[in-house]
Amino acid sequence: MEPYAKMIGDAGVATGLKVLIVDDNVDAANMFAMLIQFEGHDVRTAFNGTDAIESVRTFIPDAVFLDISLPDINGYRVAEQLRQIPELGRSMLVAMTGFSNDGDLDRSRQAGFDHHVVKPADYEHVKQLLDQAACRK
Repeated sequence: MEPYAKMIGDAGVATGLKVLIVDDNVDAANMFAMLIQFEGHDVRTAFNGTDAIESVRTFIPDAVFLDISLPDINGYRVAEQLRQIPELGRSMLVAMTGFSNDGDLDRSRQAGFDHHVVKPADYEHVKQLLDQAACRK
């Protein structure tokens, strides 16, 4: 059986990952999803924390790009809840936020995030994170 996270060409860009994007800015989430889909990934979006947690019942992502400032549950709490789901043990959680001081980075780590990316995210960096997520599978 062929793994669905495979490397293509010499570029070393992972394809076929399951990616969840969580952001209350619908336009930003949809644009980000479109870019990641263009790279060959299966992408779902959620626009609040409750929907993000609910979505992983049927869609186990390899990577979650999670906004911190959500309208219902902040991203730190969402990350903590996602980390309690055994099926997500190998999933990469990436905080996507405008918060960038040392305290914010520490809080992200404590909540269970693997990476803390300050918006606007550099897309080359996002692709590197997706490559790392593929290696975790």
